[in-house]
Amino acid sequence: MKLIRAKKIRFLVAGVLNTLFGYSAYAVLLFIGVSYTVALLLATIFGMVFNYFNFGKFVFYGHRNWLVFYKFAAVYAAVYAMNAAGLWALIKFLSLGPYVGQLIIVPPSVLLSWFLMNHWVFKRSSA
Repeated sequence: MKLIRAKKIRFLVAGVLNTLFGYSAYAVLLFIGVSYTVALLLATIFGMVFNYFNFGKFVFYGHRNWLVFYKFAAVYAAVYAMNAAGLWALIKFLSLGPYVGQLIIVPPSVLLSWFLMNHWVFKRSSA
């Protein structure tokens, strides 16, 4: 039980750092005039590379190899697809701006990411 709680805390700490990094990249790209769809894609790619090393080392104790990287990239693709669809819907149907829309999408993205990282990507280190 203590190991599970510790992993969740490490995931939360790494997640806050990674979310700040990813959202900052997205916001800067928007600010310089990049469309929200391209900004989201680029921020996701930048975030994936940054987060792979962060999660792999800090949260899941360095279980890194090519298979893990491919799974990690697949999770990011799935989270990106959900994120892009949700952001599009919030902008199109609720007339939210891309900054606010992305802030609303962050919590479900984090939950999906946690589930897939913990139960598929880094499964052998799961408690």
